[in-house]
Amino acid sequence: MESLVRDANFQNEANPDYQLFNSAEEAWLWFCKYESMVKSKPKNSSCRIVRPCYLDDIYIAVSRLYLARKISERHVKTLIKYGKLQLIPDERISDEYMEAMWWQDAMDKLEILLIKKGIVICKDTKQL
Repeated sequence: MESLVRDANFQNEANPDYQLFNSAEEAWLWFCKYESMVKSKPKNSSCRIVRPCYLDDIYIAVSRLYLARKISERHVKTLIKYGKLQLIPDERISDEYMEAMWWQDAMDKLEILLIKKGIVICKDTKQL
């Protein structure tokens, strides 16, 4: 992925009313949705909910996990595939079972990182 444009619609540091993500899945799907919008229409993109990060922050978090070998290329391919579809793989569907395992493993690792960065709500204080 190419370097992403930092758009004021995605974060307004002067606005303390930003809304944290409820999970890494929500953050990843948000990233995939708006990343494609920025590539196609950089000046017309808008987001009604102010988030606590830029698109780059999600991209960098996944990149760091990959470079640290905490997730594999298979994880990243699964994240990209389902991110583009705006879906979560369903382990109950035989064709998606392995992808659901890769997805969940990546999300578990990403969520810990995003909680530490203040991007995702911490529901369980034991994670930190």
